[in-house]
Amino acid sequence: MQPWRVKEKEGIPAEVTSLHRFAIQNNCWIYHDNTRIFYTPEEFLEKWKQLYKEEHTGLSNIKDFAVKSPYAAIKQRAGWIKRANEELQALLKKLEDYDITFKPPK
Repeated sequence: MQPWRVKEKEGIPAEVTSLHRFAIQNNCWIYHDNTRIFYTPEEFLEKWKQLYKEEHTGLSNIKDFAVKSPYAAIKQRAGWIKRANEELQALLKKLEDYDITFKPPK
């Protein structure tokens, strides 16, 4: 059951088809800011009912989506890995500098 504020649409909204078409024309993917997930145009078209929301006032969450190059996905994820690795190295250094002997649990 849908919340009372969300309208159930019969067909695919024009905003969704426009975003999908723009992504295809530019060889790009569709990025959802809230979930930080990239969708191919085909995936987006398959899942638009779960992703796109329009309230009874006519306002939608279309601004939560951006058309980006697939290379942006790679760059973003590489940045995440780099930061995670830096944090891990700092933690290992901290552990190395911390003079303690770990004992196995009894």
